[in-house]
Amino acid sequence: MVHAPQLDPALPPPTVLAAVDPAVRRLVSIVGTLYGGSWEACAEDIRRRRAGRPYLYRIDIAGLDELDWLHRLKTYEAARGEPVASPLPAEKNL
Repeated sequence: MVHAPQLDPALPPPTVLAAVDPAVRRLVSIVGTLYGGSWEACAEDIRRRRAGRPYLYRIDIAGLDELDWLHRLKTYEAARGEPVASPLPAEKNL
């Protein structure tokens, strides 16, 4: 498997996300929406599914090594100091 280079923390998230494959943007959206922005919670869910253990959501994006991308995105976010995958804002007036 060929690993893509690390994401450049000098670039802001919109620029980085615009340059990656749409499948990666989908993964970022899933992390923000279903896992409250937690890369580790998503990675654990993927590991559990792959191990045949109970999991919350089936994340299987064709042609994408989800765990590799989760690691790269988490590393980028830590280096950048700002979130890439943000949880959805709370709804007002429910």
